[in-house]
Amino acid sequence: MFDKNKTYKLKDLLNNYGMLNIEFKYYGNNNKGDLILYMKTGTDKVSVFTSLDNKGKYDYLKLNEEEALEVDFKFDKEVDEVDLDIAVLVLRTSDVNIPSARYSIETLDKLTKEQDQEFRNNLDGLEDGICYSIVDNNTAMTLYDGIYIFGTGGFVNDLINNKLPNEKNKLKKQNLQLILDYYKNNEKEASYGL
Repeated sequence: MFDKNKTYKLKDLLNNYGMLNIEFKYYGNNNKGDLILYMKTGTDKVSVFTSLDNKGKYDYLKLNEEEALEVDFKFDKEVDEVDLDIAVLVLRTSDVNIPSARYSIETLDKLTKEQDQEFRNNLDGLEDGICYSIVDNNTAMTLYDGIYIFGTGGFVNDLINNKLPNEKNKLKKQNLQLILDYYKNNEKEASYGL
């Protein structure tokens, strides 16, 4: 195991653990190029490291491989690998409490339920919601995409009661069922402490 308080070079982490992904922390902000590194550090655990070099995105992109391997990282958090299998990417939002980012199904469900409780002042008759894409993190395939309109009882409820019964495309319907089965299995494991 590694020291969670120590700083590591990228090359040292790569020599000891399997890299699952590396991504920029900030979307659309080229001045802040912090990198997020996902490393397989246990049987079912993934450790997340954040870069410490305070470079902009373009500075990182200009690095050759040797220079990139010298980037410093520090441990940020540990997550269950299964939580990374399916992610929801919020691409556009009309709510300041749900910024465009990557979410687990559970987190987005919780956030949409909270926001459903707020009063919505729809200007010009426009509906208030989020535009999302659900992806398989292992294959980078989009499984389903859609729009969630606030006031429909939470993200998961909307998938179960609105999207699934009304989906006409057979493949999208199968993917929705797969997503919901994945969510239900995660919920059962969490409730049993597995």
